[in-house]
Amino acid sequence: MISSILAPIFVFAVVVIVHEGGHFLMAKWTGMKVIEFAVGFGPVIVSKKWGETLYSLRLIPLGGFNKIAGMDDQNKDDPRAFNQRPTWAKLLVIVGGALFNVLLALLIFISAFKIEGYNTFPNLPKVGTVLAGSSAEKQHLSPGDTILSIEGKAMVKWTDIGEALKEKGNRVVSMEIDHEGTMRQVTIIPEVQPDGRAIMGITPYVEHHETTMTEAIAMGLGRAADLLHMMTAGLYDMVTGTGRAEVSGPIGIARMSGEVASYGVMPLFMFIALLSLNLGLLNILPVPLLDGGHLILILLEAILGRQLPEKALIYIQSVGIAILGAIFFYALFHDISALM
Repeated sequence: MISSILAPIFVFAVVVIVHEGGHFLMAKWTGMKVIEFAVGFGPVIVSKKWGETLYSLRLIPLGGFNKIAGMDDQNKDDPRAFNQRPTWAKLLVIVGGALFNVLLALLIFISAFKIEGYNTFPNLPKVGTVLAGSSAEKQHLSPGDTILSIEGKAMVKWTDIGEALKEKGNRVVSMEIDHEGTMRQVTIIPEVQPDGRAIMGITPYVEHHETTMTEAIAMGLGRAADLLHMMTAGLYDMVTGTGRAEVSGPIGIARMSGEVASYGVMPLFMFIALLSLNLGLLNILPVPLLDGGHLILILLEAILGRQLPEKALIYIQSVGIAILGAIFFYALFHDISALM
């Protein structure tokens, strides 16, 4: 119960602090004036001013923001204001959030591979685990046993076992196994599953491998690249109508955070990495009010050599509000439907 309450707060806090921290650090690095760095929205719980920046923790832990001079109608004449800085500095600040989200995911993936290593499936007719109450347990099969033959047919691969048990559900089947170098003859009665498969109650053997730091980095980069490719392909399918839109809002993410936390610390951090990649990718989309929309406006202003008319900005922001509002309500409906 505690994890289901604290896990969503922890997940949102980590992802938001990293995202807004990316904007914050880039703004500081490029010499901009940051008036406030806030985690959460709504009323201030606690705040502290260090130097010229106010750091605040707010009541609703579902986001955060940086108040950078010159990004609104105030402080626009300050030489350190956002609007007074060169284009490259503005672009770095805007892209900083998504960049740090990707870096967080990479750090988690690399750490996971270095700490836990990885498993491979050698496709051998070897027992990985024995399920409690199964026919295999009753015949004292043990992890590490090798199945040499079933009904006289030699087993070479793990997939041979399933083939050999076809049509033999609820029938006595003879097997020869190698148990720590000793050959044994056993008989089992495979159980028939709802899908028609006959099983004896064992899982496949997997080999565990430790990783060097170089291997962990390469595998972490590969995992992040694969996930980003899948997310991009999924977004394309949604936009073109060739795939179903699966969107989760704060309620759905909070529910999933609590569920994942029940499996342990590492699964929770892997979920944070996945969520961080999602946030980084979605924020960089060219939608008004998102970071990607700001990037497009900055590039347009750089090409035109002047700021866009205020009326045009209002229209653009209105479109952004409409798009984000539609996505928010769709995600909210999806979250509520999942709870019912």
